Amino acid sequence: MSDLINYLKERMGRPSKEEILNGDIIPLLFKLGWPLMIANLLQTAYNLADTLWLGRLPGDEATLSVGAMSLAWPFVFLLLSIELGLGIAAVALISQHTGAKRFKEAQEDAGQLYFILIVLSIVLGAIGYLTAPTFINFLAEEGAVASYAIDYLQIIFLGFPILLTFAAFSFALRAWGDTITPMAVMSLSVIINIVLDPVLIFGWGPFPPMGIRGAALATVFSRSVGAVISLYLLFGGKVGLELKLHYLKPNIDKIKKFFQIGLPATGARVTDAVGFVVLTGLLARLPQQKEVLAAYGIGSRIINITFVIVFGLGIALSTMVGQALGAEKKDRADRIAKKGMMLMAGFMVIISLFLVILRYPLMTFFIPGDETVIRMGAMFLAILAIGGPFFGIFEAVSGTLNGAGHTFKQMLLSLTRLWVIRIPFVAIFAFLLTLQSTGVWIAIAFSNVIAGTAAYVVYKRGEWKEKVIDKTRIPRT
Repeated sequence: MSDLINYLKERMGRPSKEEILNGDIIPLLFKLGWPLMIANLLQTAYNLADTLWLGRLPGDEATLSVGAMSLAWPFVFLLLSIELGLGIAAVALISQHTGAKRFKEAQEDAGQLYFILIVLSIVLGAIGYLTAPTFINFLAEEGAVASYAIDYLQIIFLGFPILLTFAAFSFALRAWGDTITPMAVMSLSVIINIVLDPVLIFGWGPFPPMGIRGAALATVFSRSVGAVISLYLLFGGKVGLELKLHYLKPNIDKIKKFFQIGLPATGARVTDAVGFVVLTGLLARLPQQKEVLAAYGIGSRIINITFVIVFGLGIALSTMVGQALGAEKKDRADRIAKKGMMLMAGFMVIISLFLVILRYPLMTFFIPGDETVIRMGAMFLAILAIGGPFFGIFEAVSGTLNGAGHTFKQMLLSLTRLWVIRIPFVAIFAFLLTLQSTGVWIAIAFSNVIAGTAAYVVYKRGEWKEKVIDKTRIPRT
């Protein structure tokens, strides 16, 4: 595996650290970003594969299973967000230490990230497993969709430490400037998942048909393969950034720094996750519950797979901004942010047109037997396209703030988008004005327009240009 990764790096031109600090910005964004685009595409492919196969179950089981996935994932995202906010702290610290050429400190940062996420993943996985029935029944009330969602969630939460081990690997390598290795490991994991999905869902060969539980088991098993490979690469010194066991020993000074930067990022993700839980709960209380949830779930996955370019560029942008600030190159960091914003907004114009033109064929591909879901989902895609360019600006500024380590400002932007605008307007449009699911889609698009405008104002103020790493080395305790 390590030989294949080295071959990919040589043939596909992973940028050097000097190139990241001095090279042409737009080509570098793509050079760092294309593996992230593939990785994001593959990440989405996990859920798409589940949705694709579950949508082909017989009769009503298809709609129930797809609707259950929509109901379950906000809870997974809620608990994941507590830990992934600390991954953003790792991106800021590792990238800025790398830009400052303090490579051993960057490796120690990676060790602390692993220690924190391993401990938290065990605790939160147990909490998620035990509270899934209460949470889902509160959100959607008891019923067939809720029962399916609980089955799915409990298996996912048992595999939580595995999911977060691979997440730590991805955060650390991307901040270091290596985006190809996480992509390669993710590719293998996705292939395993896609192969296992129909086997476990439909019960091919010696396996009994497990439906939605089979989809969850396929996800956990395939991620476990990726987690094992990632640990081998890091502890074996195969990828430049090398972990040693003593780097995982708790370092109080570094852990404090992680939480200082990571808590606002965690707060942003937790409040986002809670907001999506509330949004899902509102959808579950609309007429035609299972059809609305299925349309939202499929539509969201289609949007995520078409947004991979923007998401990849945003992560690349955070790495480049972080390393530029670490090297005391504020003007370059500003140019990176400005060009990234223009590029990502431009791509969102193209993506939005694509979604509008192909909305019906895309929905039909995933759930061919339900005309109501297809119609609702097509309306969702068409309306959401209105806010597309503004979403590109929002993501570019978010990447800039995360790379700079100014996560509190990013948290405020996320809170504004979801809680100040989206949730209140969902309640107004969907329930007060009785627009039902169409009102939800309008509120989502409107929130992206306002949040993108606010993000641009934050960028122009320029307060994000101060780096967050200490000027002297943090001593080990």
